[in-house]
This record gives sequence, structure tokens and C-alpha cells, in this order.
Amino acid sequence: MTSKERMIAALGHREADRVPRGENAFDYTFFQEVMGHSSLCYHGWEELDSLWSGNRDKVVADYIDSIVALTEKMGWDYVRVPAAPKKKDYSAYKRVADHAFTDGKKKFEFNPEAGNVVCPVVTDPDAEVEKIFADPVAHIEDCEMEIAEAIVKKLGKTHFIIGKPPVGGTFPYLNTVGMEEFLIRMIIEPEQVHKIADIECNKFIAYADAFIDAGCDAVMETEDYADSKSLIMGVDRYKEFIQPYLKRICDSVHAKGKYFIKHGDGVMWDVLDSFVEMGIDGWHGIQPSIGMDIKLLKERYGGKLCLFGGMNVETLISGTKEEIREEASRALTYGAPGGGFVFTSGNILEPGVTMASYAEVTSVWKQLGNYSS
Repeated sequence: MTSKERMIAALGHREADRVPRGENAFDYTFFQEVMGHSSLCYHGWEELDSLWSGNRDKVVADYIDSIVALTEKMGWDYVRVPAAPKKKDYSAYKRVADHAFTDGKKKFEFNPEAGNVVCPVVTDPDAEVEKIFADPVAHIEDCEMEIAEAIVKKLGKTHFIIGKPPVGGTFPYLNTVGMEEFLIRMIIEPEQVHKIADIECNKFIAYADAFIDAGCDAVMETEDYADSKSLIMGVDRYKEFIQPYLKRICDSVHAKGKYFIKHGDGVMWDVLDSFVEMGIDGWHGIQPSIGMDIKLLKERYGGKLCLFGGMNVETLISGTKEEIREEASRALTYGAPGGGFVFTSGNILEPGVTMASYAEVTSVWKQLGNYSS
């Protein structure tokens, strides 16, 4: 059975020969330790400095080679692929602080301890809204699919490829007005929020179509709705401002005959029934440490929603060997039966995850992850 077939079986809530596994992304330090050499792929400042210095094609090539090599080395069944940077002049880009840079017009900040997520600094929310309304179309360039197309060519016959659009389509605060302002406007300017959400949803769908046309098997939307306690916007505003656009995306991906997977970590109990109702194929982002227990999740959603997860990233970073093995064992014991489970971490392999800690996960998976046994 191929990796792709394993993933399709899991998404169809069937047992394969073994539990499929993979990771959304990885820090460059993990890649370097496993492969024995460095890469610009997911390499923070090194990657950005190279891109800005005119080495865009080198960055793209490193992403392709590194993702393929690590996927094959680790025996992963699925791989998530990002959009490639556009071919443009990056000479105005420069570093302005330890974790901030500018493109000559706007400042951006990123957190190296949380996957290097880049956040634009919004100083004039109304001006940002005007820009969105003035240019509501996704300007996708063919070169943005270079990573996806190359990885599909190398792995697509055997592995399950998930495309990750670079825009948010359901809770688009990050590239618009910022979270606090977006939440406020849900209350005081609901029509404006719906208009923004409609535009950003359409942009996401355009990118999703591009990834599907590039040969991807699925698309993943990655905006977080919850923190460690509950939904950030509350249930009622989730239903009003997010759920309609999430369903539109899901329906669009399904219309092209592909799978739709939603990432969202945090305490997500309040939205999972809606995921099932919308027909979302899989949910990635399970964090056992904050109460998203795999046993209870499987009892409630087994046969309805394919569950991606089982391992807390923080356990991989700071847990003992025994704690890592116990968590992996619990995930496989309760998540695997009946299919509908993909064994992975709840986010990405963040800085601090080592080859040794991940080897413990792999060891347990080899012991407990075979359905035939």
C-alpha cells in the first residue's frame, strides 16, 4: 500500500496496513540534525536574507529538495507544501529589529518560537480596509506553484500532497486589520467584516484552485479560531462570520474532487460539530495538553471527521523519553482503531524538537501503528 493510499483510507475512515503519519512543516534545525546539512527551507533570517539578496530560485530549490528528502527519510505519508515566493524585486526589504523587517512600505514581525509566523504591523486599520476593497482579487503568479508542482512531480504518485495557500480565508485578521480590531469590527461594523471575509475567502479559493491544478490531493486552511480556553470570537460570531466562508471553501475544494483539511489548534470543542455538518474531511491541530483528548475525540467523531494529531509539540520539545512514549502510545491506542486517524504533531515541528525525541515517537508508531497486527 502506498502512502497516498494510506491517507485516502484514513480520510475515508478505513483501516489501512498501518496508521499514516506526516508533519505540516519543520524547523531548519530538525532538518539539519536529521539530514546532516543545512538548508534555507524554513530557516528564518537565513532564508529571508537569501531571498532579499536575489537568490529566490535557490530558496525555492532548497524547499523542494529539503521537503522531499526529509519526507522520504522519515517515512512520512503526507507532506504539506507552501506557495513559493513571487519573482519580484526584493531590494527594499531589510531587517529592522531582531524579529522584524520592512518591505519599504510596511513593517512585519515574526515569532521564531512559534513557527516564524509573519504578522504585518497595522498602524492605520481604515487604510488597510480601503486597500482591500480597492483591490479585491488574488493576483496569483504561476511561479508561486513551483514548489507544489516540483514536489507533486517527485512524490505525487506515492505520497499525499496538501497545498497551503498563503492567505487566510475564514478569519482574515492577520493580513487585514489585526486580531483585536477585527474582533471589534465584528461587533460595530458587521457588514464591513462580511465584505472583508468575502473578499479574502475568494482569494483563498483562487489559491486552492491553483494548488489543486498543480496536482495536490488536498488543501489546508490554517487560521486559528481558539486559544487554550475557548473560541477567540465566541460561538455566535463563529457561526455568523466564519462558518459560512469555511463552508464555501470546503464546498469549492470538494467540487474539484479533492479533500479539504482544516488546521486549528486550541480548545476547539465548540466548532467540531459544525466541521462534520459542513463535510470537512479532516481536522489538524489536536492539543492533548489543553483538554483535546484523543480518546474522547474518537468517541465523538470517529467515522465522521478524520483526526490529525496525537502529539503535543511541547512534549516533543521538553518531555522526557517516558512522557513522549506515553503520549504517543495513548494517541495510537485510542486514535487508530477503525481508521480516520493520521498520527502527527498538533502544529509543526517547532524549534527544540530533536531527532532523539522524534525517534521515540517513531519507535512507538512502529510498535503500535500496524493495523495488520
